[in-house]
Amino acid sequence: MKMAPTTVPRKILVVDDDKAVTALLEGVLAAKGYDVTKAHDGLECMSKVKSVIPDLLVLDVMMPELNGYDVCRDIKFDAKFKHIPIIVLTSRDQELDPRIGALMGIDYMHKPVDTKLLLEKIQKALK
Repeated sequence: MKMAPTTVPRKILVVDDDKAVTALLEGVLAAKGYDVTKAHDGLECMSKVKSVIPDLLVLDVMMPELNGYDVCRDIKFDAKFKHIPIIVLTSRDQELDPRIGALMGIDYMHKPVDTKLLLEKIQKALK
């Protein structure tokens, strides 16, 4: 009897200095079958990007140590990681131009997070 192929869950790295946000997103994403790793600042994020190599990053902007824009720059200018799609979560009104973000594989969402919209953006980015 032939075994059905098993699908490996897609890896998502959730980065936010607010532990309540990472816990909420971890619960929502794990319930949809994603393999979730969390980080709570930009430096921890960069370390986990290198060790986990996620399929997608959900990234807060305002964080200690290294902010979300710096993380985006570091990832998008590194040949090993520039393919990783990034969804930036922000409570700020002024952002990079969304058209520039789209060219770099970066999408935006405002906080508080609409989890239904986030899941739609993740599915689209992982296609």
